[in-house]
Order: sequence, then C-alpha cells, then structure tokens
Amino acid sequence: MEYFTILNENTHRFPLVIDLPHSGTLVPPHIRSRMLDTACLSNTDWFLPELYDFLPAMGCTTIVNHLSRYVVDVNRPTGGAKDGDYRNTVVYQQNTQGSPLYAIPLEEKEINERITQYYQPYHQALENLLRAKLQVFPSVLLLDLHSFFINFANGGNQDIYLSNRCGATSSEQTLQALHNGFETQGYTVLDNAILGGHSIHHYRELFQERFEGILVELRYTKYIEDRYFVEEEITTRNEALFEEAKRRLKAIFTQLLFGSHNN
Repeated sequence: MEYFTILNENTHRFPLVIDLPHSGTLVPPHIRSRMLDTACLSNTDWFLPELYDFLPAMGCTTIVNHLSRYVVDVNRPTGGAKDGDYRNTVVYQQNTQGSPLYAIPLEEKEINERITQYYQPYHQALENLLRAKLQVFPSVLLLDLHSFFINFANGGNQDIYLSNRCGATSSEQTLQALHNGFETQGYTVLDNAILGGHSIHHYRELFQERFEGILVELRYTKYIEDRYFVEEEITTRNEALFEEAKRRLKAIFTQLLFGSHNN
C-alpha cells in the first residue's frame, strides 16, 4: 500500500518542493478498529491535492501524504508529549478539538511503531527530494501547504496565514513575494501569527542557509464552502467556489514561478 505519492521526483525545473502533509484521509484498518465509533477525524486539509494539482502539472516536485494526520502527524517532532494538545503530539489521542479518539490510551510501543512504519519513511523521502534539489540548485524552497477553519488566537479572520517562523526559516524577501502574490488575488494575508509545524524548522536546521521553508494556511471558507465549520469530517464542497479558488491560486503560482510574461 502506498502511504504517500511523489510527483516529478526526478524533474528539476524549479528549486522548489511542495509538501502536503495533512491532506490524507487513509487510516489503516487495524488502527481504525481501535478508534471509538464516535471518533471524528476533523481539521484535515480536505481536498488540497485536487486544489493544487496544477503545481505538479507545472513541473513542481510534490509529495502528497495519503495517511490521515490521526495515524501519525508528520509535521510534528517525534520527541514531544505522548498525550495532550495535538500541537505537541506526534500521534494524537484526541482530535484537534480535544474529543477522545480511543477508549484505552495508546501505549508508547504503538506510538513508536507508527513513527517507524509511517513517519520515518515520509521524512526520508522528503529529505531525499530536498537533497536532490540541492545537487542541482544552490538553494531550495519548501512550501508546506495546509488549510484550516478555526481562528488563530493572534490572527483575526484572514484568508491566508504565512509563516517563516518570524524569519527563522526563510528570507523576508521570499516571504514577502508570496504574501504579495496572495494579496494581488484579493486574499487577506497575515504573516507569522502562527509559527508553523516541524518540517520547515527541521530542514532549516539540517540544510542551514541553503534551505528556505514557508508554511501556507488557507481558510476553508475560501475553497470548500462559505459557511461555519464545526467538528466534522467533510465529504462535499461547493464546486464553483473550489474552481474559483484554484484559478486564483494558479494565477499566484504562475506569476511566482514564471513571471509576468506567462499565463
């Protein structure tokens, strides 16, 4: 069974890797059987592979995680807490709203097994993609693409949240170019109201100045449906809104990748 897909693995058109770590919905049967019948696997980055499918079509190297973040969260460090707030745990025992997933807490052995079986192969593949880019280009940019429905504590109601961890994982110039691109398409944007997850920090430490990483968060209401979202699993979307969002996003990335003389 394929737990992730790499597109354009050996194509080096751009010094760029696209990462979709939270868009997966696959839960292996032996894990699903352990979960409560009431478990809600909410706050997934629903439909992002379809929304951003123009990026691999343009030639961008892309890694797409098929596993649900509720199996193991590949955007968290492995040495965090074993239970509690989802922002600090690599294997969740509650969903992101704090509702329980299991009747009996997971043992550390099972958590470690998930890290070995699912987490480590994903990061080995991502690291290999970045190393391959650095054999061709002097530097590489990782775009960590996500979506959300909750309001961030320090953020208000922006459409887009960007993070380079307050300048720690990319230059201001790189962040500003992305910020301006979203604003050009009419999105409201806020930088560094959230820090971002593990990956952009980890690979900056590994590759130093040759690596830049930026996290991108897109609000659900801007591409799924313009409504209030609750603790839920989403299976449908407003296709007109979805296609309009894709058009706007494609225009942003076309400008960034190819410049003003391309459509």
